[in-house]
Order: sequence, then structure tokens, then C-alpha cells
Amino acid sequence: MSGIFGLINYTANNASIGNDIPKMAMWNRAYGRQNEECYCESNMAIGCCHEYFSTHPCLKTPVIRQDYIYSVIDALLYNREELVSKCQVQNDLSDEELLVCYINTFGFNALKEVNGDFCGAMYNTQTQTLTLFRDHMGVRPLYYYDNKEFVAYSTDIRGLLALEAVDTSISEDWIFRTLSGYYMDTLTGTEYQHIFCVNPASFITFFLSDLKKPAQITTYWHLGQKKIRLSSFDKYKEQLKELTYDSITQRLNAVSGLVGAELSGGLDSGVIDILIHRNNRDCVYYSWSVDPDEVPYATDDERLVIADICAQENITCHFSHMQSDYGLNSNIARNMQNLGFNLIEDEPPALRYALPPYINALTLCETGGCMAENGVNIVFTGHGGDEGISHRCNAYELFYHHEYFHFLQQEWLRTQGKKRRIVKTLKACYKTLAKDRKQFLSPFLGPFGAPELLNADFANKFRKEDMPLLHFAFSPVEYIQEGGSRNRLDNVALIGAYNGVRYLVPYLDYRVIDFAVSIPRYLYLNGSQNRYIFRETFKDIMPASLYAIKYKDDNSRKNYASNPNWFDEFSQRKKDIQKKLNRDYWEKYLNFDVINTWLKQGKPSEEERRHETNILMCLFYCSMAQNLVEKARSVSVNSENKKTTD
Repeated sequence: MSGIFGLINYTANNASIGNDIPKMAMWNRAYGRQNEECYCESNMAIGCCHEYFSTHPCLKTPVIRQDYIYSVIDALLYNREELVSKCQVQNDLSDEELLVCYINTFGFNALKEVNGDFCGAMYNTQTQTLTLFRDHMGVRPLYYYDNKEFVAYSTDIRGLLALEAVDTSISEDWIFRTLSGYYMDTLTGTEYQHIFCVNPASFITFFLSDLKKPAQITTYWHLGQKKIRLSSFDKYKEQLKELTYDSITQRLNAVSGLVGAELSGGLDSGVIDILIHRNNRDCVYYSWSVDPDEVPYATDDERLVIADICAQENITCHFSHMQSDYGLNSNIARNMQNLGFNLIEDEPPALRYALPPYINALTLCETGGCMAENGVNIVFTGHGGDEGISHRCNAYELFYHHEYFHFLQQEWLRTQGKKRRIVKTLKACYKTLAKDRKQFLSPFLGPFGAPELLNADFANKFRKEDMPLLHFAFSPVEYIQEGGSRNRLDNVALIGAYNGVRYLVPYLDYRVIDFAVSIPRYLYLNGSQNRYIFRETFKDIMPASLYAIKYKDDNSRKNYASNPNWFDEFSQRKKDIQKKLNRDYWEKYLNFDVINTWLKQGKPSEEERRHETNILMCLFYCSMAQNLVEKARSVSVNSENKKTTD
């Protein structure tokens, strides 16, 4: 685990580097606390905060020097032996050093053959070029800012927000989508207009000696580019199982000691956890669901599936709690305080810890805290399964991908046993190709929008027709290419770091997901049973309840006791928003007449409560985006002042 960062001026002016690099280092220190180094020259600085946790040789110096090239790398490699053989070097290099050697030998395009979670920055002092790169699926984050005066990059986005010279204007596109309910991650955009992610499976080169030459982005690998066709269903299952086993085994072999794993009661995490246990690896299992001792089981409760997995494998699962502690005694609070951050106790946790507006961030904090308490610093997650290996297919998806025979076959299967079957099949086809198709090809409107919060003049700059479709429903490749996997990956990287854990994502091994999206779509659908090939591939290791599950809903919520104080808590959140939102900044985007009316409203009816909550969430996301900048700058300045005073 490493936090990498750096700043290079296009001119020889180095006035800001001495002040900026310590701020960047501070925000990246959570990603690596064992060894830290920063190398500076007249107009450039490059730094790395490194932490060692793998079974591979340890990095000797965080900043890697090879002749005239300076590199900082965050990498965990899974095909080391292959890379060592290709480079013809001894097997005593760290993953970071090996990756630099490989790139210097074969070039950045050869990254397509590297199996690992990685990102990096390499500065060539001879050609005055800076190259940033990321792994195939973007498991490891890397953000950058370029204004033609300087380039800055950072594993933690707050490392960029901390710099006074960075334009931290919030993205208008993000504001509109978030409040309208159209919000969906893009592949490279962020909440901030001028800060971007490096493209996954790509490298971007900045030419610092030529101000007129634009940065050059090159993609070294394309997902799902070649269709895979095998001779039988059993052949597909065999290869899917082999790739999955190998992905999990490689990741287990790459890290030492006790590991952790999310256990949600769904297919994705269930299969990973069973395979980890059958690899004879000591593992701590954790579910986001509430402990059954606190909330009794409900009908179709996901915890019943977890219980069946635990009974079958003779393992134990830890659960979350109704009253979670996100206060100053929590794991993330202790870690941030140990790193030198001053925390304000009476702020909402998301603002106190300067969290980006991600979903499930606090739940992940609880997961990380449980893992840390049990001595775990590596956590396996089933993220990415839905997009690839265990995709939920539908009849329209078959038509969209030109699998017309199988489309008709599926519609025929759905009418099995019904009278006038041919007529009913034709009606089913019409519904899929008319109603379902229209819905799929219309901009996706989620459940959390509150468009009345937007200024009309601002909202009119955007067109509904330009908003994104939910390609997740019928085209996984397009969904991933548009950034559909990003939120969770960015989230677990940041929240994991500040809780002292790193997440591994075996279903996003580029070989696994490329196979999963490249095989025929009909393999994922069998009549009314979706995720079909995945179920059949691992049927022999699943308990019956896991095999039969259709949707993993948190049915335990049916037995949650109602909160009699919910409106007091709701009112407090409204006060937090009123206190936080900078009206001078937001007035050109938000309708404060609507907001003022909402702030004065009393307790909503049950019918109104959902929409009132949507308003609260939308405005709180805006508060979080604003807060992130304020905290990144004020905390860094305060810490540097304290350091100077000491």
C-alpha cells in the first residue's frame, strides 16, 4: 500500500513546492506509514508514503531512481514470476522496482500483460516528461490537476485540494446530476471541475518542456474487445471456475498472515469467502447486516444465507451493530488523530472525517474498524461481480447484443405451461422490445433526486437527453467504460487507508472480467433464473439457500424497531446543512427560496418523509463537496503550523 504524490512546475519557479509537498504528504500518509521519502529539484518534487504487507520483497527506497528517471509506485503484483522472467532479473526486486524495470524495458503499452493492482508516476528528467498510469480496472486511485503552470498528482484527492493554487471549483455537471437524480460516476471526472482520475488501463504523458503540446492519453488495454466462443456450456463453466480460483489464489499468495472478507449473504461474496476458507487461509468474515442478537431474523433474511454458509464451512461471521460508533473513539478517528489531524467532535462524521460524497462510506468505516480490531489489514470484497462474473441478464440484453435466437428462446421459456402460448410469447416480445427497451434507452433517474433545489437558470443549461443511461441493465462493458465501478473502488481505497486496511477485488482481475463480459449473454439467463452460468459453475460449493437466492435485499430491515427520535436527528442534520452551506458560493446553483422553506418545515407526514430525506441527502452531498476543500486546506495548514511551532 502506498500513497504517491508529486508536483512539477512548467517553469523553473519553485516557490510553491516547499510549502505544497508537506501538505500532499500529510493527506497520503494514511496509505503508507512505514517509510516516506520525497525527492525535490528546482521545479519538481516526487514523493511516496510506503507500507509493506505482501509476501514479496520489500521496497528499499520509496522514490525509485534509475538513471535519469524518478518513479513512485503503488503496486501489488500477481504475476511476478512471469515479469521476472521477461525482464531477466533476480527475484529479489520489490513489486514496485520490478514494475519500473518492466516499463523501462518494454514500455508503458506492455502494462496490458501485468496482472496486479497498481498506479504510478514516472518523471524523465532528460525528456522532461511526466507519465501517470493505472491498472486495467482502476482498482488503485490516482488523481491529477493540470493548469499549464504546474501538474500535480495524488493518490488521495485531498492531497490536491490542499494546494492553494489548485482551482477547486465544484463541477457543474456533478451538481446538476446529483440534485436532479441523474447522478452516475464518469470514468475520469470528479466532484471538482478541474481534477480528474487517470483513465484505467491507460497512461497519460505531460510534456513539460512544451507548453503548447497537450497531454497525451494512451489506452493500453480494452475490455471485452474480442468475443469468446467455446464449444459447450461445460467449457465455459470450466474456464470461469479456473480463472476465479486462480484470481483468488494469486491474491492470497501475494499477502501474508490473517486476511478479512466481506460476507453479505449474496452470491458474489459468498463464493469468494467459501473459496478463501477452502484455501485453508485464516480469515475474519464481516457482514454489513445487523447482528441477529440485536434484530431478529425476518422472512428471506440475508443473514439466514450467511448462517448457512457459516454452518457449511464451520466459520464465524462478525456483524454490524444498530448503534455504530463513528465518534472520536472509532478506528478512523484514532488513525486520523495519530496522523496529526484535529477533529471536531460535534460535526457529523462525514464532515468531521472529510469524506468525499461516496455512498456507504460510514458503513465501510465500521467494516475497517472491525478488521483492524481483529488484526486484519487485507480485506477481500465481491465488488465487480454484478458487472461481470455474476451479471443479472435480461431478455432485452440478448436482443441488444444480437443474440436473436436466444432472445426468442427466452421469451418462449417464460410462457411455458400457459394457454395460447404463441400469442403470449409474441406479447412478451412486444413488451421487451417496446416498453422495456424504451425504459432502458431513457436517461436513468435514480430514487434520490430533488430537482426543485436547482436554480432554473442553472438547470436549463442541461438537457435530459444528455443524461446517462443505466447500461448496467443490458451492457456491462459500456457501464464499466462509463465509470460504473468507480464509486466503490475509490471509496474502499480511501476509507480502507484511513482504517488501516487495503481491499483486494478478485472479480476485477482483468482476465476474469474480460472473460465474463466477452462470452455470450444468454449464458447468464435461463428462463426466469438469471446469473445462471455463475450459479451453475459454483453450485457444488454453495449451500442450497445461496444457490437459490434471486436478489440480495436487506430483508432484516423489516424487523428494525422504529426510531422514535428520527425527527430530532433529521432536524439536527438540517441545522448542520444550514450551518455548512456557503450561500455566496451556492447561490448561482441552488434555489435558496426552496431551501429556506424546507428548513422551516416541521415534521413531514409518512408520505412526505421519503422526499424530504432526498432533499436532505442532496444538500448534504453539496455540503460534503464544499467541506472537503475546506478541511483539506485548513487541516493541512494547521498541522504545518503546529509542526513549525514544535
